[in-house]
Amino acid sequence: MLSNKVYIIGGAVISVLFVALAMVEFSTGYPEDGLQDLLYAVVSAGAGALLYVLDRRQRERRAAAEAQRDAR
Repeated sequence: MLSNKVYIIGGAVISVLFVALAMVEFSTGYPEDGLQDLLYAVVSAGAGALLYVLDRRQRERRAAAEAQRDAR
């Protein structure tokens, strides 16, 4: 199973690629497609951010559980 960091990095890369594609489509005269690509960029960036937050919470829970286990 892939770690959350791989998904976070993947979301960032895909977001950048969609922004680049949107810029190309805006410059070639397809603004509707460019707006759709920007929407996809926002969705992929949001997914990456969500995974980042969930990964941090998971690490905090693990650290707390280890601290509690060590305290026993």
